[in-house]
Amino acid sequence: MKGPTQRLRHGGLAGVARRCLKPLVAAASRNTRLLQMMARTADLIGAADRAARLRAIRLRHLAPKHLEARNLTGVLELMAEMERTGLAMQFSTGRLLADELVTAAGRARLLEAARDVRETCPDSAFVSHVTALCQAMEEDHIAAGHTLIAEMNDPPTAPKWLRARRFRILEQSWRIVDLIARERMDWADEAGDYEALAISSTETSRQGPLEGGELVQSFKEHALQGRMRDTYLDICAKEFNTADSLPARLSAIEAMLRTSIRHIPDYSASHALANHYLDGLEVEISTLFNTPPDEAAAEAQVLTLCTLLLLARRLNRPELAARIIARFEDISQEPLFLPVLWPVPAALARDPACLTQAGRIMSRIRHQAPRINRDMQNFFRWAQLAQDDAGAEAFFGTLSETMRRRAGCLYYVNILQRQGRFDEARTLLRDIHGQALANPSKVNAVTSHGMIKRAGELDFLIETAQIWQSVPQPTDPQGLVVIPARNIDALRRYPLMVLLELKRRGWAVIPLVQGLLPFQPTGRPEIDLMVGSLTPNQHLTAAAEAAFPALTGFVAEPARGRLLWNDLDFSHAVWEDAAINRRRYDISYDCPELQSYLGMLMDWTGLLARALRYAHDLERAGGPPVMHMSLFNARLPDAIYAAYARAHGDPERFFHVHVANGYQNYFTNFTTNMSHRFVLRNTTRARETRSASFPRPANFDRYLAAIRPELPQIRARFAHTTQVRRSTREAEPRAPEAEAALARIRDWKSRGGHVACAFGKVVCDSAVPFDGGPVHRSMKDWINHCIRAVRDSDTLLLIKPHPHELNNQIATFLTQYFTDLFEEPLNDNVLVLGHRWFDIHDLADIVDLGLIYNGTTAVEMGLLGIPCLLSGHFAPIDYPIGHPVVETAEDFEAALRFERPVDAAPDLADRAAIWLDYMASETFTLPYRYHARPVTNTVMYPPWWVAEDLERYHRSGDPAVQTLADRALGVSGEPGEGP
Repeated sequence: MKGPTQRLRHGGLAGVARRCLKPLVAAASRNTRLLQMMARTADLIGAADRAARLRAIRLRHLAPKHLEARNLTGVLELMAEMERTGLAMQFSTGRLLADELVTAAGRARLLEAARDVRETCPDSAFVSHVTALCQAMEEDHIAAGHTLIAEMNDPPTAPKWLRARRFRILEQSWRIVDLIARERMDWADEAGDYEALAISSTETSRQGPLEGGELVQSFKEHALQGRMRDTYLDICAKEFNTADSLPARLSAIEAMLRTSIRHIPDYSASHALANHYLDGLEVEISTLFNTPPDEAAAEAQVLTLCTLLLLARRLNRPELAARIIARFEDISQEPLFLPVLWPVPAALARDPACLTQAGRIMSRIRHQAPRINRDMQNFFRWAQLAQDDAGAEAFFGTLSETMRRRAGCLYYVNILQRQGRFDEARTLLRDIHGQALANPSKVNAVTSHGMIKRAGELDFLIETAQIWQSVPQPTDPQGLVVIPARNIDALRRYPLMVLLELKRRGWAVIPLVQGLLPFQPTGRPEIDLMVGSLTPNQHLTAAAEAAFPALTGFVAEPARGRLLWNDLDFSHAVWEDAAINRRRYDISYDCPELQSYLGMLMDWTGLLARALRYAHDLERAGGPPVMHMSLFNARLPDAIYAAYARAHGDPERFFHVHVANGYQNYFTNFTTNMSHRFVLRNTTRARETRSASFPRPANFDRYLAAIRPELPQIRARFAHTTQVRRSTREAEPRAPEAEAALARIRDWKSRGGHVACAFGKVVCDSAVPFDGGPVHRSMKDWINHCIRAVRDSDTLLLIKPHPHELNNQIATFLTQYFTDLFEEPLNDNVLVLGHRWFDIHDLADIVDLGLIYNGTTAVEMGLLGIPCLLSGHFAPIDYPIGHPVVETAEDFEAALRFERPVDAAPDLADRAAIWLDYMASETFTLPYRYHARPVTNTVMYPPWWVAEDLERYHRSGDPAVQTLADRALGVSGEPGEGP
């Protein structure tokens, strides 16, 4: 039968062939050769959907042998074939791939298999996605990005629907590769020139020019992430003008408001354009308030109104938002709308002020079974915001096994994590990820990458919980340790092993935010109420809302960069966060996106302030002493702890402990990204310091006196410090411009002139609770005063920008540089040096005076014996090695003009060497690794525990952990600590 059928088919008698094969349909259910032949026949008669189903059945039959053998090459080959059908493989196939993707070893195996499969299936976007993802995560993001760009530029011939799906996969995959590059403080292209990645409209592929939509979408993403904002907005405007429906036009407006993963200074233009186009839709928007003719139209109306509500809130249109909310209230009482209202409560609940209305509408629809994944997703999103954990669990229990694997349940994963049910959350996530990968033509590269990270987060929490529960919570605590970690990234930066030790010593550890550590009650309700009193979504639990004192005197004004709480002013902390977020010094608080970001931080600060006041009231009412431990002293929301405890606390009873990585980068010159050292300090006692990372001046002086007999050895040990090539390590021989500058400097000195050098900083690297110094309001004020001061003098002022401005591991895609702070005109006696021209030791014989706002350059110049004027308030506190400080503008100018002597400590070089010895000593910055903590801005995420450190700890303990706990409790001090 088979031979004649093939002859009939190839002879063009497709109908006869179909009738001949019809009796074989039942027999073909497990005969892969027959299934393949029937699929070809279906193609001949134009039954493409039937052909796809037959091929999918065949491929599912072929999969088990590859799955059993864990033959990744075979599995990926089947997935490449399945991609052409538009259908899904069995769930077990996706789960195998999900399991491989979440480990480094698994990704290495997948990458090897995917590269083999690409040789035989070069048209598979799914295989390209797997290849690029694994390649980028194994630190080859540039090659991965190039390959994806090439494939988007030259797509293979395919039906229109498949071509569109493949392009979406490739474009999303490039987004993820670019995100991975950003996390490595890099670009997805060597030069960071994303304009060059754009596809020329004249380029052709194997089937002719790319379609306009694909061309625009590809360049649009490159323009966004390449910080070509004007180009990006032009594309969005063209999309708006060519859109053929109101939802499409609203989608184009939403796109205008997307922010890039490498920020620009100000998104005001984006908001202005979005507002302009929204204004023009008034007539169309009015139709959304009419009664639709049927359920399908009602669903479209609801979805469009939800999109519009999001835009109204983001564009600060309260009247439009109120109108939409009223419409939702009205239609929630109409039977026609009830089956399609699932998105509404979730959309409303994004604004805490609308939680009651959201709950009321949800009560009218939750008795219905969800129809599709989106319904389920919106229920869990609402339940997460409304803290309806019991309702979420009951709802999940009604779902079929297939529905439980859908992406909508990712919000239930969040709820499980918030409840501390980390193992259950991880198991469910594994199933969702597996299901998401089972359909290769519909894989969402962004969601898949997110689930890889999510798996790592939950694995870390599971292991953390096991370690945490090895020490019980004290039931009659001698004290409380409150930690305000808001997320997993913050949690892993705390000294978790030290917190365990504090529990052993009778101090109960109180994590304020849910979902990070297992719930461990003390048995005292007034204390246990604080544990998990805040949700990750910035809400207090009902019990905390009732118990925590209401805020008074709390003034939050993001648009002015201002935050006050009674007698405490956190406006400089607002600037710190704005500067870090925008990677610049000069901040435009008019930017709506920045206002939203700062408003979020201020909201967190307000919630933590309420918890802080509650804890203080407990202590003052006779409760145990309270230690608040935090990561930052100068950023929100953590900045409230040090400031409040200084103003209203007590170093023994109600105090703040700052915790931080040890200052190891200076000594390793950024050769490692993982912290191996740790420091902490009671800042309520050490009121003069800004950070636990530097020695207290009095401690340093006592240490200096005690260790002077070892000075020759110390000087020898650190003699190489100024020789480290922090600036010129990539520039040899010296650039001609640098040689010309050096000749000019030497000529100036030969004619009797003096040379001063002002050392710049990365402009958003401040980390101080307040700015200024004896003479200057700010670093910007200081550098411009330097330029003015030398005018018409015999002083040649060199200005040396910090080499880290060119190092994205530290500077992180700056939008403003030190030289951008200049407002004064530069005279002939001001010379701006290149970043890579000179190292510190090159300046030894040409610079007479250093000018430093703050920074470790003070130490290096001290080693060379060159005096420096320190101008920032914290500079002589951080570096108490004997550099001079002037108190008046007149004295500052006289020093720069060499009209008065500048006297440093006579043993300046000795003090600098001993400062380095102090900082390098393991008696100050203690050895502590245990869990991955980054020392640069390069992302090390998700975090992990270091098995060998844990094994050593369980085998023999750790004196460093004991010492850190002692210091937190005031039992022992830092080197040089007095009685």
